[in-house]
Amino acid sequence: MNSDSDNEDSYRAIYTCLFKNIKRMTQNNFGRKKRQLKVLAEKLLHLVRYHRMDAGAQIEKLIQKIKRLVDELTGVLSHATLKKILGVAAVLIGISFSNQVSAQVFDTPIPNPFGLKSTYLFAMPAFADLDGDGDLDLLAGESYGAMNYFQNTGSKTNPQFAPPLVNPFGLDSTNLFAIPTLADLDGDGDKDLLVGEYLGVMQYFQNTGTMLNPHFAAPMANPFGLVPTNVIASPAFADLDSDGDFDLLVGEDYGAMQYFQNTGSTTNPQFAPPQLNPFGLDSTYYLAIPAFGDVDNDGDLDLLVGENDGVMQYFQNIGTALMPKFELPLENPFGLVSTYYNAFPAFADLDDDSDQDLLVGEYYGVMQYFQNIDVGIDELSQAFNLTLFPNPVNNILHIDSEEEINKIEIFNVLGENIITLESQVSQVSLKNLYPGTYLVKVTSASGHFATAKIQKQ
Repeated sequence: MNSDSDNEDSYRAIYTCLFKNIKRMTQNNFGRKKRQLKVLAEKLLHLVRYHRMDAGAQIEKLIQKIKRLVDELTGVLSHATLKKILGVAAVLIGISFSNQVSAQVFDTPIPNPFGLKSTYLFAMPAFADLDGDGDLDLLAGESYGAMNYFQNTGSKTNPQFAPPLVNPFGLDSTNLFAIPTLADLDGDGDKDLLVGEYLGVMQYFQNTGTMLNPHFAAPMANPFGLVPTNVIASPAFADLDSDGDFDLLVGEDYGAMQYFQNTGSTTNPQFAPPQLNPFGLDSTYYLAIPAFGDVDNDGDLDLLVGENDGVMQYFQNIGTALMPKFELPLENPFGLVSTYYNAFPAFADLDDDSDQDLLVGEYYGVMQYFQNIDVGIDELSQAFNLTLFPNPVNNILHIDSEEEINKIEIFNVLGENIITLESQVSQVSLKNLYPGTYLVKVTSASGHFATAKIQKQ
């Protein structure tokens, strides 16, 4: 006959088994919901990306399903995890896990602004403060290996570039193509230079000068354990593993990207053998010119890749600063448009407003400037007295301004222009838009413009 102690042990074993089964079923259930949330978010972005505005009812159902899943998973998953699963879709449907909604919009490109001049066949730009005066100077490579230095004689908020100097500071032309990238590789406080060439070789020019007066030593081919890539080596430095030193991503002619992890230190770099398309990256269509920048303001580095046909592919980093993971690319998001053949992008905050502007070099040496006109939610430019109301808005957005309005543009979260009105109006109908976040740009007859984010209910 079993004792009371034996019965208690049996009951405890049964309850433990039941608890484990319930816990396992709960974990499986939440895992299924997590996968379902990711699928629905990707489906929503697909409909928006391909302008399926006729699918309004389907989009609305998707939004409601996503919101219900988010409610169910909140408390089980962290806000950071939910944000990574949703990606851009979080902004699209008005779900915010912080006090700031982030969505970039780039203005219409301006060719060769700020006194810039076209280079001779291909313009391959890279920014750095080479003279130590606090603003960004420009180094632009050419097809025949020369490098043009445009000194910024303006300021951080109002750049102005002097006429170019060819191969200054002791630089020499490389062997066909000069695709520059700058970083302090030896930890002495000034910017060193790595230049990709047509045949895949990378030439290292150590800066033996100072922060105020650069001077580059004779080049070294493929130092620090680097090896040549396929044709057209396009290097870009970034600290992708957050260990304090610069890693290297190198694009190639057929769209592949080679990752060289820096396993050395901030004063003595050493690069591991390359990894092909790591972190979920995909090859682009013929030619890959990478540029890094925190486009979505989440603390990690996103990637923009220029292609041979002028298209720019955006890879959002949905990983972390320690472990990057890139989403499938979006083509020309945030209002960007394709440039003429061969897009060579370079990020830089040229107007000192804390967001990343973009300069893109082209085949014939022209450089297209895309100003980032993103602003915080409900933050209006003070160029002229302008009020948008109500916000949030249902169907009609009213515009009150002291100046005559010349144009109204509305962009979705991917930066695509979905409404343009070029007449003097005081209200805009939004009844055909589905709920979410939009950016409104209002331009006055005098040329002033103001931007603001609105929430469509």
